[in-house]
Amino acid sequence: GKKKRLPAQLETALFRIIQEATTNIIRHAGAENVSVRLAFRKNTVVVDIEDDGEGFDIKKATSPRTRKHGLGLLSMRERAELLEGTFSIKSKPGLGTHTTIEIPIGQGAS
Repeated sequence: GKKKRLPAQLETALFRIIQEATTNIIRHAGAENVSVRLAFRKNTVVVDIEDDGEGFDIKKATSPRTRKHGLGLLSMRERAELLEGTFSIKSKPGLGTHTTIEIPIGQGAS
């Protein structure tokens, strides 16, 4: 499609979320394959990140009582929500991880 620019704040937030997700994959997942897809919809931008790594128990990773890691997951969610977006992650041990971020595109996108 044609080139589109997003508002700088949105570009930076998406970059940081993708950066954190790929860093987590490299450090923890043991994945052989990773896919990052960015798609423009009518009023939103959607990022899907999938890997074929080890997967993990999301509740355990984000629980304050048992969390060894997980701050990265919380910061990714917080970045998306600060821009009125959504952040979802699906993972199970042995089945890889799929992360989806969807953020509204403001009037400043061109």
